[in-house]
Amino acid sequence: MTDDRDTGENVLPTLDEKEQIRLLLKTLSESLPEFAPREAQRRMIARVSGAFSHCRSEGDPTPSGENLLVIQGPTGTGKTMGYLIPGLVFAKSRKKTLIVSTATISLQEQLVGKDLPHLDRMSATPFTFELAKGRGRYLCERNLIALTGGGPEDASWKRPPTLGEIRILDRMRARFGKDWDGDRDHWDGELPEGLWSGIANQASACTGKRCDHYVACPYFVRREDLNRADIIVTNHDLVLSDLRLGGGVLLPPPEQSLYVFDEGHHLPRKSLDHFREESDLEDALGWIERIPPTIEQAAKLTNPPGKGGGVMEEAETLSSSLAEISRWLERNWAGAVFERRWKDVPVAGDSQGTDSLFGPDTEESLWRFPGGRLPESLSEPVRVGGAAAFLMLDHVRRAKDALAEVSTTAQKSKKTTERLEVELGLLSDRLERTSGLLTLFGRSDPEDGPPTARWVLLRRNGGVRTHVLCASPVWAGSLLEEILWGRVSSAVVTSATLQTLGSFSSFKTKSGLSAFPSVSYESLPSPFRLESQGVLRVPALRSDPTDPSAHTEEVANLLPGLLDPAEGSLVLFASKKQLEGVFRRLPKLWKDRVLIQGTKPRSELLEDHSRRVSNGEGSVLFGLSSFSEGLDLKGRLCTHVVIAKIPFPVPTEPIDETLAEWIRKKGGDPFREISLPEAGLRLVQAAGRLIRAETDYGTVTILDRRLTEKSYGSLLLESLPPFRREVTRSGNASERISR
Repeated sequence: MTDDRDTGENVLPTLDEKEQIRLLLKTLSESLPEFAPREAQRRMIARVSGAFSHCRSEGDPTPSGENLLVIQGPTGTGKTMGYLIPGLVFAKSRKKTLIVSTATISLQEQLVGKDLPHLDRMSATPFTFELAKGRGRYLCERNLIALTGGGPEDASWKRPPTLGEIRILDRMRARFGKDWDGDRDHWDGELPEGLWSGIANQASACTGKRCDHYVACPYFVRREDLNRADIIVTNHDLVLSDLRLGGGVLLPPPEQSLYVFDEGHHLPRKSLDHFREESDLEDALGWIERIPPTIEQAAKLTNPPGKGGGVMEEAETLSSSLAEISRWLERNWAGAVFERRWKDVPVAGDSQGTDSLFGPDTEESLWRFPGGRLPESLSEPVRVGGAAAFLMLDHVRRAKDALAEVSTTAQKSKKTTERLEVELGLLSDRLERTSGLLTLFGRSDPEDGPPTARWVLLRRNGGVRTHVLCASPVWAGSLLEEILWGRVSSAVVTSATLQTLGSFSSFKTKSGLSAFPSVSYESLPSPFRLESQGVLRVPALRSDPTDPSAHTEEVANLLPGLLDPAEGSLVLFASKKQLEGVFRRLPKLWKDRVLIQGTKPRSELLEDHSRRVSNGEGSVLFGLSSFSEGLDLKGRLCTHVVIAKIPFPVPTEPIDETLAEWIRKKGGDPFREISLPEAGLRLVQAAGRLIRAETDYGTVTILDRRLTEKSYGSLLLESLPPFRREVTRSGNASERISR
């Protein structure tokens, strides 16, 4: 492709680094029967070596991208060893930390539970590896003790724990330090979500080395382990959190790290999530009142006494501004300033949303500011409130720092000091979010650059109304260019789906890599015989998906004739509404074979599916878009994938709508630039559920006649795996294409 510049041949690994890689490959091949290095994997090792050999040292000028690689590797390539082997060698030889970041827990577990232990046993050079999680996954013993008696009051806990919760907390306290290490993921008993949030480690409430429990703190114990590790396995969220804090806070600095972003196609969207800000107006009016008296109490304990002068006035200014914004919204809620719609409810186990409405007790309506532009009458209270929040944040931070210097041996004073320090930390965290939101909400967008999406949620719960202000960048490219690509020593982005419509163009622009002209791009060939292992069918349909009722009826009528009742099948829908509509119309015999995503935990659902297929009963999985990714159903577990329709993204999210407006304003076409590439990516991901191993076989059927009738249909078809084609065009002429 003309847009995919290839600069990866000028690699500079040393002879010693090459020899270490060769020996590791040889040892793995001889020692692990299941390890069979393929040509595509060897190619990947060479390309990763090329990128890591160009790694920068701190202080080096920003390169044009020679240290960055984007490499697409289909299922079966052996991507994991393709980056772990050269990553380990270069991390050791160049004195860097290898950070492997993924989007899913399952891949992290595979890395730390299987792949890295294998590599460790085979490597002639010993190395250490650790799994890095957010601090919220670890217990705060001080909070646990506070809730079970014997410690300072936990300021983050809004209600007394119930009797059942106290029993769980008592068991935790008895087991901590014995057969439980304080890691949430290692707790094998009951653990309600709301209960954990009250005892989890929080940065804002942490007193660090001044805490009596610091030495045994699960989070800080793990931090020490991370500081000594050669390889750190983590997730995109933690990497982005660290980068947003400036880098080197939660993880080693990017200048001292070699990054691998596996499942890297998630990176741009996750970046937007991390730079999104929101604040509940009415809730803020309550906790702001606590700031002046809390600072005053802290000032009495500091030596010399701290001063809280001005904070009362600033608190009143901020409260007044937030109240004015709330009143403005109430006055204008029914006007034409906003676009109004009901927010969808997520399906259990699925993050993509549904077509359902909230029940009458938990309604949520969303109104978006077109183009992200605020009316003049709202801009002033936002600006004034943002300035007051920033000044108050400075007051709270200085009071907390002054309190941290207080030295006391009296137990009563010590408890009071610790309680105030925790309270100030929590208030600081809330003020930081409010200040960030008002700053992002009120700042001027660049004239020619992408705007900021701005919207308001009105929530009604049990008769109580609250307004939540939200703001987010709409384009991740400039963010990642600044906080990551321009700083990192070296980075590799890999996934089975990085190209869209046969090109890396969409990912280059969305990720910000287009700013670096010498980035290497490569798409590796599949190791499978896709032409003979799979069939792609597009049957002739009477209905068009743009007529939802007719299309749902036809899909329900076709499925019993398409699927093998004795084997495993996967049917993917773009909306929960159509999934439920098709299921309702199925004959009872087929309903009994169907397992629906969200009716039980994903792991249980897949266990039921596997058991049915193993018993020869046959099983059909009905799923939404999240089942198009990460589902590994080998052999008879999935011999047929049915895709109900082309999974075009529906631009109902405020970020997507604002981005589309900006593209149209520039004279572009949001459908061609956003919707079509995204649909192509999702379609490839869905079709990729079929062939997961060399012995797999089966059919992908797409029930959408737009593939043969619309001008863009051929682009989507060409981007799909090269299965044998059985495409029925208008006139019922069946076209079979072999490749």
